[in-house]
Amino acid sequence: MANVPDIKYYDKDFNTLKQDLINYARTYFQNSYMDFSPSAPGNMFIEMAAYVGDILSFYTDTQLQETLLLYAQERKNIIALAYALGYRPKVTTAASVVLDVFQLIPSDGAPNYNPDFRYTVRLNKNASIKSTSNPNITFLTQDVVDFRFSSSFDPTDITIYQYYTGTANPQYYLLKKQVEAISGQIKSTTFSFGNPQQFPVVTINDSNIIQVLQITDSDNNTYYEVPYLAQDTIFDESLNLPINEPNYSDDNSARFLLRTKRVQRRFVTRFDDDNNLMLEFGSGVTSLPDEVIIPNPDNVGLGLVDGISKMNMAYDPSNFMYTNEYGIAPQNTTLTVQYLTGGGINANLPSDDINLNNTLNLNIDTYNLNSSIVNIVEGSVRFNNPDPSSGGGPGETTEQIRLQALANFPTQNRNVTKADYLIRTLSMPAKFGYISKAYVAQDYLVANDTDKQNFTNNNPLAISVYILSNDIDGKVTRASNVIKQNLKTYLSYEKMMSDAIIIKDAYYTNIKVNFDISILPAYNSQDILSKCISVLKDYFDIAKWQISQPIIYSDIYNLIGSVKGVQSVLKVTIENLAGGNYSPYSYDIESATKQGVVYPSLDPMIFEVRYPDSDIYGRVVTY
Repeated sequence: MANVPDIKYYDKDFNTLKQDLINYARTYFQNSYMDFSPSAPGNMFIEMAAYVGDILSFYTDTQLQETLLLYAQERKNIIALAYALGYRPKVTTAASVVLDVFQLIPSDGAPNYNPDFRYTVRLNKNASIKSTSNPNITFLTQDVVDFRFSSSFDPTDITIYQYYTGTANPQYYLLKKQVEAISGQIKSTTFSFGNPQQFPVVTINDSNIIQVLQITDSDNNTYYEVPYLAQDTIFDESLNLPINEPNYSDDNSARFLLRTKRVQRRFVTRFDDDNNLMLEFGSGVTSLPDEVIIPNPDNVGLGLVDGISKMNMAYDPSNFMYTNEYGIAPQNTTLTVQYLTGGGINANLPSDDINLNNTLNLNIDTYNLNSSIVNIVEGSVRFNNPDPSSGGGPGETTEQIRLQALANFPTQNRNVTKADYLIRTLSMPAKFGYISKAYVAQDYLVANDTDKQNFTNNNPLAISVYILSNDIDGKVTRASNVIKQNLKTYLSYEKMMSDAIIIKDAYYTNIKVNFDISILPAYNSQDILSKCISVLKDYFDIAKWQISQPIIYSDIYNLIGSVKGVQSVLKVTIENLAGGNYSPYSYDIESATKQGVVYPSLDPMIFEVRYPDSDIYGRVVTY
């Protein structure tokens, strides 16, 4: 029986492979070749074989590594794996704000001098307003503003603006409404398509893209964005009126009818590693129109593979028919794509700064109205932000995309645990605002006995989500009401039916760090002091801190002591700073310190060194 060669399959590096080849040659070719000196010709061939083996081993390991999200290094692979796990990376985050909108209307004259509401204007969605301090930053209104309409949730405030000269009779009234706005500007691009191709892909080469707003073709057909092309239905809601659905309108217990709309023209989006946005369309060709479908026992599950049992099937409410179609591909047409760009930390602007009219699409019924007054009314429309805009932030880093995708996948599009709600909060789409810090808790677990009874009588499963945002300088600040409302809506979509969600402000406490050190001989005092301050700045970088994280004195002592040239750390103290440009909340640091640890309050809060250049102070003490 022939001898089976002893081959080692676990060696991968050059040196080990070379030695294995030499040992193999000595064992099986000892009578043919024995010169393995560095200058021998045979050594060249052995090293070349080891070199090839080393290269192949490297690429084999790298290719395997890049298929695993936990270990992948290349950004394009991490982004692709994140999409595969259902997570959509962010390349920018839009700031949001509530704008006051004003207009003048005349009085109707004698005898009552009441407001003449015939002169009210209607501002369409996406009116554009610029910043005074930075005209390159624009905000877009997110709803229609109709001054003629007033209700408890959309009131119109009316004040007297001007009187007729020498009288107490009003000549003009000032109307005020409010509207939500986000930072960004609308851009447009076109793509031409010829003969149909399966799954055509086009790319929008632009930066800071927030989302696609609308896609229409040359025949004014609309294409709809879906999470994946196999989803052929989108949610559609309408008022419960006979004109919309006679079979359901008799039931007055629901104000809206929830229906799904089956759409043939659809697309998906994804960002590449250069932050450009790719659009992918379907593979088929059809002339069928969009169809409105109401879920019922006859069509739920239509299209299942076996068509026998629905007992063990998990249904997607937006794709309950399980079809094999992937939508149609554009053919012999031109698509016009409107998309939104902007956001970023520079969009966090101070109050009274967003007030320059840019593009206003307003309507007014001029029938039987005075044209001169109409011109005055149209020219009187103004905007202003009484509160700062907030929520604008940068896109996610490669590492953030990896961690968010890993955490997002186990939730499977539903929120069950605190971790689920935390990740869901931090992954809110960019156009709804930037949440820099979040903390999730059940208040029932930290309440006293009296409050626990109150919680039990209401809902002990209530989830409190504490959040913070950033201001224009990247400092921690309270999130605006717009962000809170957006977050509540966003969380409600995938929450458990028995859960109640309460969005709250987390507290932030500003601190100052003081330290005394002694240094070793022959070291420059200012140089060592500067290095100590630098390492503390890095340690207290707010991006590395979380809500309810304590301050551990020993960590600070060890950090300063690790700086080369420091002989000993003599003292470290932390003091609270409040009022003025600092947090409005004061905190008793001394009482909160136990055994070398500064504990946060029971109410979720975060420690912040707001101005590191001045709030980290050190001294070199000599004897």
